[in-house]
Amino acid sequence: MSQSRRDFLGRTFVRTVSVTWLGTAFSAWSQSAPMLLNYQGRLGNAAGVARSGTFSMAFRIVDGSGNPLASPWSETQSVTVTNGVFTVLLGSVSPLSASLFQGNPVDSFGPVRHLEVTVAGELLSPNVRIVSAPWAIASIAGPTGPSGSTGAVGPTGAAGSGATGPTGPGSIGVTGPTGPTGTGSTGATGVQGPTGMTGPTGPSGSTGAIGDTGATGEAGPMGIGVTGPTGPAGDTGATGAQGIP
Repeated sequence: MSQSRRDFLGRTFVRTVSVTWLGTAFSAWSQSAPMLLNYQGRLGNAAGVARSGTFSMAFRIVDGSGNPLASPWSETQSVTVTNGVFTVLLGSVSPLSASLFQGNPVDSFGPVRHLEVTVAGELLSPNVRIVSAPWAIASIAGPTGPSGSTGAVGPTGAAGSGATGPTGPGSIGVTGPTGPTGTGSTGATGVQGPTGMTGPTGPSGSTGAIGDTGATGEAGPMGIGVTGPTGPAGDTGATGAQGIP
């Protein structure tokens, strides 16, 4: 358990009791591990007297030089201090991700990650390195998990393109005899279905050829004409020659 004395507002100090990674991102066990950091400390004045009250504390994960990571993380909590002692679960405000604890920077012990703490607006120092809990270390090299379930069957491959082989030399067999006609009774006639819809009218046909002239009909009855008006009297003709007695 490491302890670091930090000046706080020139009158108080905080001692880091522990900062421990509760989760792990290196095995299947991480599926049930809490993604939280447990940070415990003791807050007191310059004379070592424990302080009590509620304090605003800001937390940030940085590298060994205090620089932010490629995927930065930070959160602020209102922390209750009782007789100088406080405990904070980091990640309960801003979720932690496994990528924060993977990749550079690294040293011989693994990824280098430090916790930066600010109390009531004042940055404390030095930063504290985040280390693994024993069970988290064990999970890195834990027993091999059970075999996964068999994957789904892959899609059927494309049909082959090989040429059809030649027909064999065998002759066609003799046709077998026709089987007897069945004696089963004819089934009942089914119910007549509904009348279908009337189809559309077809196109008009072409005009036929002119037929032969029919025979002359019988003569009709003679008509009775109306007598016309009498014409005007003609001029009196010349007197004829006197006859011989």
